[in-house]
Amino acid sequence: MDGTFRLIAILAGWYTTEIGRQPWVVYGLMRTADAVSSHGAGQLGLTLAMFVIVYFAVFGVGMLYVLRLVAKGPVLSEGRGKGVGGPGEQRTPMRPISAADEAIHHEHGDQLGERN
Repeated sequence: MDGTFRLIAILAGWYTTEIGRQPWVVYGLMRTADAVSSHGAGQLGLTLAMFVIVYFAVFGVGMLYVLRLVAKGPVLSEGRGKGVGGPGEQRTPMRPISAADEAIHHEHGDQLGERN
């Protein structure tokens, strides 16, 4: 709930700022009555509804993707098999965590783990 109130406060401040300065009106040259568009409430409502529908669709697809990744679980066998790696390497892990169980070689030829 705390995040919701923060968002409401940010939006309220933004609305207050924008409505107070009326950025669509040029001071001294254009009156507020001249700056009003001729769009009706139906057109504005349709635009708002389309905006909300698109954002809910994008959010829904994103949530489905995240839930599918969570349900699938981590890939435990990634990078464990023998594969083609870079020069002088047997394999190159796809992600840094895949190489966490490998020893780190120091420039003097010994492994970093042997010194500790």
